[in-house]
Amino acid sequence: MEIVTETILNIEGNRGLRRGTFHVLDREFKKNPTFTAAVTAYEWIQSQIRESGFRQTVIEKVTWNENNDITEDVKQIRPIIKDDLPF
Repeated sequence: MEIVTETILNIEGNRGLRRGTFHVLDREFKKNPTFTAAVTAYEWIQSQIRESGFRQTVIEKVTWNENNDITEDVKQIRPIIKDDLPF
């Protein structure tokens, strides 16, 4: 399934809007569409932050398919850090 994600980011005072189309797994999307779209948007925002050189970034608005606001859901996502240390 394809979803259209739109982000409005404020990178050090410069606001920018970007729109992209992403493929998501049907099974995951049917189970929880908001979370699946939020994870996809989070990953895309992280790539946008890398492209900007890790400058100060504020997520202002995130939507999928133009009418589903997932801004707060995206802000709640945190990466899972695997702890493989022996101590």
